[in-house]
Amino acid sequence: MRSVIFTGLSAFIGLLSLILVPPAFGSEAGGPTESVFAEPAASPRYQTVDELFNLYQPYLENMAAYEPIYFLVGTDPEESKFQISLKYRFLNPKMRLSKRHPWLRGFHIAYTQTSFWDLESASQPFDDTSYKPELFFLSPNLFSGRGFSHVFFQTGFQHESNGQGGVRSRSTNFIYFKPIFIFFHQNSELGFQVAPKLWAYARNDDETNPDLYEYRGYFDLEMKCGKAQGTVLESHLRWAEAGASLRMDLTYPLDRLFDTRLEIYLQAQYVNMLAESLLNYQDRTRAVRLGISVVR
Repeated sequence: MRSVIFTGLSAFIGLLSLILVPPAFGSEAGGPTESVFAEPAASPRYQTVDELFNLYQPYLENMAAYEPIYFLVGTDPEESKFQISLKYRFLNPKMRLSKRHPWLRGFHIAYTQTSFWDLESASQPFDDTSYKPELFFLSPNLFSGRGFSHVFFQTGFQHESNGQGGVRSRSTNFIYFKPIFIFFHQNSELGFQVAPKLWAYARNDDETNPDLYEYRGYFDLEMKCGKAQGTVLESHLRWAEAGASLRMDLTYPLDRLFDTRLEIYLQAQYVNMLAESLLNYQDRTRAVRLGISVVR
């Protein structure tokens, strides 16, 4: 009787071992076996939501930042301001049509939103917001040699509106042309840019802002200089019948000051401008703003 029980128990243990530790598929007879509880050889791809999202967004590589993106608090909280800006390239360089006609890669659509935020009032309202959709063409580098190592030109059409109605409504349209001259020293990563922008108004709102040109003018001189991984100073100078306007932005990587691992810039902005916002285009804004930016 004991031998029967022992034989049955041995058979059960043998069967259990085959279930828990099966022989490896494809292994030779008598070869090593692998437990079902062993770690997988490699982790599957697409472990995050972003990876899965990007898998279904093959056109996302055509999108990029356009104008600076920042959030700034005024030394007078009523003068706070933030901006977001994106552009989308119509034709990817990998496309057959784009390879056949490389100049087609320069066509873009863009959107910029600039909001003026009153952080001092109880409800913290937006005093004014400019919505600026745009269609433009940006050329490839047209020149490479001594002095200015890069020369581009950009031309386009932009609509600007504050999205309000009645007496607070403001809107304008303009066609512009902007050559861009850039000198960049690769070893020092020091760059200098000059970009004069000229524009003409088209179908400007003659009811609520008929004299906008007297305060914004027709010309903006953009200059920018600095190191790729360091300080960058940008300035904009405009001329108009009512006077000159100036804006200056100074940015510096936060990680250079503190080991934060945060990839943002500290930004200081000074403005002494007419028509900084559409709603109050006849007023001159004098403000100092401090904050952060992710695109400068």
